Amino acid sequence: MMPSMQTREWLQFMQHEYLDSFVKEGGSVVKFAVPLGEQVRPVLAGGLGQAALDRGYLFALVNAEETKVHMVDHVFCKVADQVPWQRLGRDVIVKLAAQQGYAPPSDGDDPLFVRIANANRVEPDIVRNELRDSIGKQILKHREISKDFRAAMTHLCLAELSGGEDGATKIQVLTDWLTGRNKAIAAVKPYQIYSRINRANARHLFESLLRWVKLTGCSGMVIILDTARFTLTRNPRDEKLYYSKAAVLDAYEVLRQFIDGTDRLEGCLLVVVPDREFLDEDVLGRGVGAYQALKYRVIDEIRDLRLVNPLASLVRLV
Repeated sequence: MMPSMQTREWLQFMQHEYLDSFVKEGGSVVKFAVPLGEQVRPVLAGGLGQAALDRGYLFALVNAEETKVHMVDHVFCKVADQVPWQRLGRDVIVKLAAQQGYAPPSDGDDPLFVRIANANRVEPDIVRNELRDSIGKQILKHREISKDFRAAMTHLCLAELSGGEDGATKIQVLTDWLTGRNKAIAAVKPYQIYSRINRANARHLFESLLRWVKLTGCSGMVIILDTARFTLTRNPRDEKLYYSKAAVLDAYEVLRQFIDGTDRLEGCLLVVVPDREFLDEDVLGRGVGAYQALKYRVIDEIRDLRLVNPLASLVRLV
């Protein structure tokens, strides 16, 4: 039996070593936390989620029971569905306004540009024109963000700036595209977006999402990926997703790509929470041994028989 550690103790290490500094400063890391009892899973999710929110992170939970984790575009859309897009858009606009010397607006029902103008005793049209220009220069031309994503964020911010029914409609169309609720390209072509979200571009969009989250002023993003469903060898017919062996291997490749791509992610802690059968190193099973490329990235070749390294890629929790 390999050594394990208490969940709350491991969470303290994650907070101190990663959330309080490394991730907040733009670093990213992928961790595998294997619960050795089902009672661990809710404690882990609740503790990590609360720690993230307390420190100004966005938090997202992706469960393989309801999301096709072996398809990275589905992972992106599920994460995007938990992002407060309008709030982030407002935060960016207020940040751009501050760069122009404007004080933040008060709450109200008026369009955002009107509230900023009233708070600063300036003509609304002047504020709107200045902020539209700033949005174009600093978001639409932000080359570290993929073209389709920055087009979406530009129009989302413009819609949030102007408000009204037309703005609300634009925001709905754009968020439907980001979350995969509407896959029709015709709906977003007016906003200079010409691609569906698919396996080919989802990873670039995911990287852009993390950069956008940091740009808005958030500390970063914490994501839990619950993959307990992978190790089921028979379909329980419970109306939840079932993964064939081929789908499990595809999912492990998705995880492998996340690990190898951490240098392209900005401000992200991704915690994969599999079932304990994931620890099976038999190449014929469904555990980590079935996919050598992932196994050699997460399993320590040299391990202490009694002590746990809390900062290892994979830890066992009780």
